[in-house]
Amino acid sequence: MRLGQVIEIVGGRALNEFNHARDVEYGFETALLSDVLAHAKPHVTLIVTEITNPQVIRTAEMVDAVGVLVVKNKTPDKTTIHLAEETGIPLIVTRLGMFEVCGKLYAAGVQPARKVE
Repeated sequence: MRLGQVIEIVGGRALNEFNHARDVEYGFETALLSDVLAHAKPHVTLIVTEITNPQVIRTAEMVDAVGVLVVKNKTPDKTTIHLAEETGIPLIVTRLGMFEVCGKLYAAGVQPARKVE
């Protein structure tokens, strides 16, 4: 699935400029950025979170994530948006909650980045 399709599915809005044709294969919902560092799959994972501080962008940069999708209409501050622009990390916001976003993305074919065994 393409990042542009993700935006349509969740009714999201982009907070910076980026390539909407990037591939998304996995989603990683989290409130703990350390989990992302341990389990994300590079180049194809979208981080879904409520975290709006610059650390989420730095984490996405470290794991080479496809982008960051912030739920519950939480708006990152200007520092976070500027860092996303500077690093080229797509930053998207949706009014939907975590449960809804994950359900919609999973139904559309996005797989969980971390399998719980």
